[in-house]
Amino acid sequence: MKRIRLIFTLLALLSAMTAQAQAPVARKNIENPDKWINAVFAKGTVPPFSFELDGVPSENFIKGWEFSKSKQIANEPNSICWKFSWRDRKSGLNVIAIVTGYNDFGAVEWVLRFENGGGNSGQISNVKSADFIIKEKGATAYQMRRCKGSDAEVDDFAIVEESLAEGKTVNLESMRGRSSDYVSLPFFNITASGASCGVVYSLGWSGDWKASFKGEKGQCRIEAGLKDADFYLKSGESVRTPMTSVLFWQGNGPMAGHNAFRRFILAHHSRKKDGKPWAPLLGGLDWGDPSPCNEYTCLTDELARAIVRRYKQFDIMPDGFWLDAGWYTTPEGNHFNGDFRWYEVGDWVCDSERFPDGFVNMSNLMHSFGAEFMVWFEPERVVKGTRFATEHPEFMLHLPGEEGYDLFNLADDKAVDWLCKYIGDFIEINGIDHYRQDFNTGRLAEFWAANDEKGRRGITEMKYIEGLYRYWDYLEKRFPNLQIDNCASGGRRLDLETTSRATPLWRTDYSYGEPLGYQCQTYGLNLFLPLSGTGLYETDFYNSRSSYSSAMVMNFAMLSRGQDSREMKRVYDEYMAIRPYYLKDYYPLSGFGDITSSKIWVAYQLHDPANGSGYVVGFRRPDCTQKRYAVDLQALSPNGTYIVTDCNTGTTREMYGGDMMNGFVLTLDEAPDSILIKYVKE
Repeated sequence: MKRIRLIFTLLALLSAMTAQAQAPVARKNIENPDKWINAVFAKGTVPPFSFELDGVPSENFIKGWEFSKSKQIANEPNSICWKFSWRDRKSGLNVIAIVTGYNDFGAVEWVLRFENGGGNSGQISNVKSADFIIKEKGATAYQMRRCKGSDAEVDDFAIVEESLAEGKTVNLESMRGRSSDYVSLPFFNITASGASCGVVYSLGWSGDWKASFKGEKGQCRIEAGLKDADFYLKSGESVRTPMTSVLFWQGNGPMAGHNAFRRFILAHHSRKKDGKPWAPLLGGLDWGDPSPCNEYTCLTDELARAIVRRYKQFDIMPDGFWLDAGWYTTPEGNHFNGDFRWYEVGDWVCDSERFPDGFVNMSNLMHSFGAEFMVWFEPERVVKGTRFATEHPEFMLHLPGEEGYDLFNLADDKAVDWLCKYIGDFIEINGIDHYRQDFNTGRLAEFWAANDEKGRRGITEMKYIEGLYRYWDYLEKRFPNLQIDNCASGGRRLDLETTSRATPLWRTDYSYGEPLGYQCQTYGLNLFLPLSGTGLYETDFYNSRSSYSSAMVMNFAMLSRGQDSREMKRVYDEYMAIRPYYLKDYYPLSGFGDITSSKIWVAYQLHDPANGSGYVVGFRRPDCTQKRYAVDLQALSPNGTYIVTDCNTGTTREMYGGDMMNGFVLTLDEAPDSILIKYVKE
């Protein structure tokens, strides 16, 4: 009995030692990222990540490994970069952290890599690229705000608030191999109650991840990393893990953190065009062809050029034009069975009957009008019997029992090299300016697991995701002005790594053009991501404004009698006026609960802190009986005077900021309808 008690006592002591081994990650010195980084990642300390080696937690041995550090060239402006290394002298296993600090934001992020310099390594498991404690001075408890991921539902990106009070734990993990598929976006705003501050933690990994947030006394523990990895490395092998980002913020409430993070994304995690984040207005090349046509399976070169000229004729010339799925050849016979199947992908060759000269004529015409050209691809999913599948079977990942398609093996360096050149050459030959990548499968994780070697679970995923990044980076390096649109059945691959390389111009596959869902999705997603887009189909106030976001594609039926070109022009002009404000500060005005009801008002505010101007966008939904809706505007000067314009009627009035911040009334006599208010500080 004494022996049993002794064992339990030792276990309790060991548990206590483990819990205390990780020092809190505090905001002290965060205004000097160089100093902060060298304190948190100092020699002799337990770094803010963890893993197990042959079942032993890294905190038990990593302080005894050979430590080194060196300053690196930073890739981002206003930033510094360090490389830290922990090496096991006996085995040759090396753990490397590349750490970047941002001088213009209270933000630090790191990427963890395992490199093996000996024979087969020991077994690496329970990899947590983030394993640290947040402890804010004066905090009594913590609360987390995040957004649901995408599942093509009305509540895509719905706002979720969860308590992280002492004893509360929130466990989350991605699904189906795509980082924002259904469960959660991997962005989390953690607010310290009673301290007017907090931390936005975000994860950069376009595969599967898991995270745990645990409220403790006066602090919050974050553990996050690979969802399912238990592997060894062969001699000379190297793999990387998810990016970890921590942004410290201060201000009046969680929205201070959200807006700080939005500015951070725009400054350091977005592709630029002419020095500005890329958020284009694009023109679709018509929709709604007669059955059995779908997507762009019936589009021809002549028709596409006629539609481009229509945009010019109606004076609604976009930044570029959008050619979506269905322009390529498909396996023999597929076009003659009563269905034009856009999803039969794997022959990335222009359909010569519809595009005899490829895309050169189209792109030349667009360029002559000052517009650019974006084309849809889906290279990862390869239907069996297509050119990729038959000519390069060695580049395919197979799933036993799957008869329809294979997966292009981005975990294979040779396959990635081949794809880079093939798609790169196609882009160059056809005068394509921008690259749109879709990915329509929910079985990605199954493919990875089926192709892992015994004892190396997670290896295929890690190498695949790194191959995806290498492919995108190649395209952007070869074509410095090229931009990437990230679509994975809508917004199912949204994370810090993809936002750094691409913009989600089609953020959800939810019912195309359905206004209530579009309103909900704009309302939630804008908490974290200022860059996103969706489709515009109608010209009335309610439908058109439901589609407004920082980017947008006009999908007007340009050849239809049912459209009015004057209304197209009115919507175009209105959108061009409000468009820059989607890249400013954002404030939801209808709370943070469920907003999917058709019986309510929903409103949000876009505010430019530089000059005090902004817009209020409001929607009275179809079953709402309330004509008047009061909202409290944010970030105004209480004693300032504002010129307030109702964009529906053109009427203006003067108001004090204090009055606008305390019951500003929106009025609409009919439902459904939308109101747009512009305010300018005198």
